Amino acid sequence: MAKQINCPCGEVVRGETDDELVANAEEHIRTAHPEQVGQRSREDILAMSEDAA
Repeated sequence: MAKQINCPCGEVVRGETDDELVANAEEHIRTAHPEQVGQRSREDILAMSEDAA
């Protein structure tokens, strides 16, 4: 099942698998929040996720 993260900046990051979600979230962090690069673990990212509607 697809998952998503609703970033506080307003962006919605989605992935069909946990691996895809984490990769997409890390890319979003790199491009939109470079000051946070390296501050979120895989577990942190997955903990922020919810099932996509």
